[in-house]
Amino acid sequence: MATDIEHEYLHQRRFDVRLHVRMNRLYQQQRQSAMEAREGAVKVASLLAGSVALARVADPWAVQIAAAVIFAGTAASLVFGWGNKARDAARRSSDWTSLERDINAAGERTFTEDQLDEWAARCVEIEAAEPTQNARMLDAAYLKAAEGLGVEPPASSYRRWVPAMLVP
Repeated sequence: MATDIEHEYLHQRRFDVRLHVRMNRLYQQQRQSAMEAREGAVKVASLLAGSVALARVADPWAVQIAAAVIFAGTAASLVFGWGNKARDAARRSSDWTSLERDINAAGERTFTEDQLDEWAARCVEIEAAEPTQNARMLDAAYLKAAEGLGVEPPASSYRRWVPAMLVP
């Protein structure tokens, strides 16, 4: 029979895995949203600039600026691949959500150490192919995850109040 110390250790380990999974799920959701917003902004700017260029009501200088906006936006979208990154983040978020569901399905008291090992291994497997994470966005996701699990996050850092950089 397991001792209280072993139970406490296993429950803390389960909590740590849950926090890690929730943080990564929230991070991927934020990443997806940011990439979709960038892709949408490029499309809107291209449509507006295209309308100006095709309207022929503006002077040639405005048409040249509109063409430059279309070119710059389309080039940035092609180079950075924001649409592909958004779809990748959605898939990764789904992977993290599936793992979080499995952890919750095992229950707070009926999980086993083997399940903990499996969950930790799945965390490593999911993270193995992830691109480099944006530190500010990850910090924000950690704070949301900790709050969602009822934990007092560590003392405030400067990153808490600074928005995430535009290129994760």
